[in-house]
Amino acid sequence: MRVSQWSDMFAGPYGLIYDYSIEREWLMRAVGRAVWGIDMSALYASMEVIGRVTDGATILDVPCGGGVAFRALRPDQDVRYIAADLSEEMLGRARRRATQQSLSRVEFAVADMRALPFADEQADLFLSYNGLHMLEDPERAVTEIARCLKPGGELVGTSLLAEGSWQQRALIGIGRRRGFPVPPSRRDLRRWLAAAGIAEPVIEPDHGLAVFRGHKEQTED
Repeated sequence: MRVSQWSDMFAGPYGLIYDYSIEREWLMRAVGRAVWGIDMSALYASMEVIGRVTDGATILDVPCGGGVAFRALRPDQDVRYIAADLSEEMLGRARRRATQQSLSRVEFAVADMRALPFADEQADLFLSYNGLHMLEDPERAVTEIARCLKPGGELVGTSLLAEGSWQQRALIGIGRRRGFPVPPSRRDLRRWLAAAGIAEPVIEPDHGLAVFRGHKEQTED
């Protein structure tokens, strides 16, 4: 399964279902428990970081999907918010959501997580929800994310982990046989984050859908 195939899949009926579900926390939490055996509440709780960034900060949201993280962004918030995704269809949905929520200052861009079209040290906050487990080379994406973060900048994201419930392991096995990438292990994800310069990365919980977070190491003068 290549990234372009993922993009095509999200442009179709699956993308509509996913986008509808993830925007409704109660529904996504129910689906997560019943189908995957995972707790989706950590994803939504992690978005509170958006509301406490300082005025004038730059936020990169990749992949933005249909704009699920917009729920935590205030229309009058004084930030530069760039939402990017590889799928034009998902970007279209994100644009519509931004309009519905009166978020007139959100910028949009087409972006591959493995080769981000952003400058070095551009972001004060980098959001990366549910993207790494869709890649065959997630380590490369982690390196790109860290490149775009300012020293001291904050990273918050989510990823399925290889470790999880029997339902999750069964679905991952089915996906692997159909050519889908295998989600990273917690150990590998932590190693990639540390190697990319994310100081003391935190990954919680240690199975299922995990929130990963940390700050880019400060450079010495």
